[in-house]
Amino acid sequence: MKAILLPFLTLGLPVLLPAEVDRSKPPQPGPPPEAAFPAYVTRDLTHGLKVFVIEDDRKPEVNFRLVIKAGSILDGDKPGLAGFTAELLNRGTTRRDAGTFAREADSIGVFVEAGAAEDAISVSAGGLIKYTGAILDLLSDAVLHPVFAEEEFAKLQRQMLSRLEAEKQDPDAVVSKMTGKVVYGEHPYAAYVTEESVAAIAREDLAGFHARWFVPNNATLAVVGQVQAQEILEQVEKAFAEWKSGDLPQIKFPGVPVLSGRRIHLVDRPGSVQSNVTVCRPGPARRDPNLPELNVLNAVLGGGFSGRLFKNLRETHGYTYGAYSNFGMNRHGGSFQAVAAVRNEVTVPAIQEILAEMQRLRDELVPQEELELQRQYLVGNYLLSLENPGRTAQRVQDVELYGLDPDFYKVYAQRLASASAIELQELARGHLSVEDVAIVVAGEAKEVKAELETLGPVTVYDTDLRVKTAE
Repeated sequence: MKAILLPFLTLGLPVLLPAEVDRSKPPQPGPPPEAAFPAYVTRDLTHGLKVFVIEDDRKPEVNFRLVIKAGSILDGDKPGLAGFTAELLNRGTTRRDAGTFAREADSIGVFVEAGAAEDAISVSAGGLIKYTGAILDLLSDAVLHPVFAEEEFAKLQRQMLSRLEAEKQDPDAVVSKMTGKVVYGEHPYAAYVTEESVAAIAREDLAGFHARWFVPNNATLAVVGQVQAQEILEQVEKAFAEWKSGDLPQIKFPGVPVLSGRRIHLVDRPGSVQSNVTVCRPGPARRDPNLPELNVLNAVLGGGFSGRLFKNLRETHGYTYGAYSNFGMNRHGGSFQAVAAVRNEVTVPAIQEILAEMQRLRDELVPQEELELQRQYLVGNYLLSLENPGRTAQRVQDVELYGLDPDFYKVYAQRLASASAIELQELARGHLSVEDVAIVVAGEAKEVKAELETLGPVTVYDTDLRVKTAE
């Protein structure tokens, strides 16, 4: 039988035509969705280790992240010490040499890795849930029993010296080190690894750093995966049962300097056809109560493709492929940086445009449409990140490490979504001075120095960051 198709109009129902859409304007965003930060269990073990358990049954995996609250800020007069200590944790223990450790981990698809940042060393391990016992055994072995074998230590020294030589030819690395010196002064955050400091570090220094700071009452452990909290806590307590608490040294750090006036720090790179530019100044510490609003401010200025620096320096003027800004926040202080790599001949105009965009945020309220775009972008990114259990683990530990409000991440999305133009202007006036600021440039001095002097006094350095005498 042949089907009969009746026109819609013959049914006697009203026809609902689509409303006229103005495609020249973006649609108005709806209210931000509710963001539920994952629940977690907190437990202090008998020897002082604080453990956070985030149950996540989406994959048959388990991941551990141990944080030792001792990073490069505690290197003392031997920059690189914390980094060397972290690098060698999984390269040999009293129970396994480096080869055996690697083979055991590889045979079951497990990773154990460590790294040092300014404020802490993190040691991560993970794999399939059925190997939980083996993962904990490898992790605890690396944390409790490293031997810092001489041959592994010597190999790491050679690798670091080779890396440092390559960094002298990398303008980004040169500018990063110079920026640290300028912003942090005598504070340990300013320190960086040199050939001299690598040569000064001995194996005994690593063992001493480990003995001093690797104690359970100076650590936290986050566990994320297809686990039951009570069961995994018992396994963790057993794995780290021999770990003994210790007395922690009390160390007083010098303050971060206050910048006064505008100065230019030029690292001479003969033959360079471009200048790597950073406009910088001290910034807030990680625990700053205005952190969500500062992130919105930074997004407006230079947080990505939609930031003002990118649009100005790339799209309007064609000075660079990209220009960005960020607030780098540590436990005891932070920095603000606006960066771009530009052709020699536009070095000063590019700097002037960066300063102008900073000043505009101090002088003018951010238009509502632009503000809403950045707020929605940041909220969306944050909500997506909640699907990443590793990020969740880090955030839980960050609350403890940096002394954040316990509800910080529970209300973070709401704070982003409600940041006002007036709040951003007040923060810009507090953090984006264009007069009390340092400008770091890595480029050819004979090409850019004279024009840079129109912005302020210029000090010239070589690629080892030593002041050059006038030629």
